[in-house]
Amino acid sequence: MDAPGMQPWQWAVWVVGVTAFAVVIGLVIAAAVRAARRPPELPSAAQRLQRQSPPSPEVEAQLRELAGLQQAGRIGEVEYERRRAEVLAGAPAPGNDPQP
Repeated sequence: MDAPGMQPWQWAVWVVGVTAFAVVIGLVIAAAVRAARRPPELPSAAQRLQRQSPPSPEVEAQLRELAGLQQAGRIGEVEYERRRAEVLAGAPAPGNDPQP
């Protein structure tokens, strides 16, 4: 530790800096390994249902009708989502007449 131009406190700073750098690199590598081991993200329930059984033509027609009502501005986003969930769940969609 008796290099020319290096005081003992400078050596201490250098050692701490190199150690901190090594720790940061180690943490980055550990995070990358952990992310690689993580299971793939699970699909949403809607995607799973869509894969399990494609919607019947009646359901598709109801969904197209709802989308048309929303695009025409006859129902709002919240009402559209509520009715869409009912159609996909197979429940009867009460009050299918558009709200003023």
